[in-house]
Amino acid sequence: MKVELGIQPDIAHKPKEAFEFAANNGFSHIELLMDHPYYSLENLSYAEVLELKGSYDLEVLLHAPATSTNFISTSSLMRKASYAELERTMSFAERCEAKLVTVHIGWNPGFITARGFVFQEEIYSRHNYEVLTREFYAFAKYYGEMLAIENTIRFDESLSRALEFLLENTDVALTFDIGHYYAKGDHDVFLRHFDRVRNIHLHDNNGEIDSHLPLGHGNVDLSIIPNSYEGYATIEVRDEEAILESKRYFEEWTKKCKKDERNERA
Repeated sequence: MKVELGIQPDIAHKPKEAFEFAANNGFSHIELLMDHPYYSLENLSYAEVLELKGSYDLEVLLHAPATSTNFISTSSLMRKASYAELERTMSFAERCEAKLVTVHIGWNPGFITARGFVFQEEIYSRHNYEVLTREFYAFAKYYGEMLAIENTIRFDESLSRALEFLLENTDVALTFDIGHYYAKGDHDVFLRHFDRVRNIHLHDNNGEIDSHLPLGHGNVDLSIIPNSYEGYATIEVRDEEAILESKRYFEEWTKKCKKDERNERA
């Protein structure tokens, strides 16, 4: 396993503070969460990112806006706006020499009823497959491995088939969020194609709620990461103390993996 360990910033860190913290604590990269006002396209310039990147000798990854985009919305107008926002993000990424842009595909709504929360998976199945294999396909075809789809919502049969189509017909990459896998499940399509994973989001939970705890505080099993993995791993706890605690845990785990590997060879 050959991992470049980085972070998403503490939510209180402004850009200079975030880069300084990452560099001072031995991280290789920083992933800018563009939903956060400090890192949004409205407030952060590519020139500032380039300057910080050079000053602190860190690689830059981007997490595309997810709260304002939805690529499987039933509204064609909302999907067009989502692509326009992602297009801006990809242009920003190229200008600031970012290595990878992680994207969420979006979500379908469920409804509160007198009998509780109801999600009607069947009414979205065909829609999701068609918009991903037509609209998202064109975008993924153009940007290829610079763009990485993250496992977020439940990947039912239609979403899994759509992702299989994208992986077969484009060079699009994947971001595997290990916390989402344990809290939400149904992401086995990502495990089947781990050779396309370029970034792993690291955080912990109890297997029920996506709580983004420090590593070691929940039930997430890091051993699901293949020994052959080479790429980025990004601590996604967004709190300074939790970041450092997670770093220590991950480094101890990787040491143990290497020791176990040597013992197996002996």
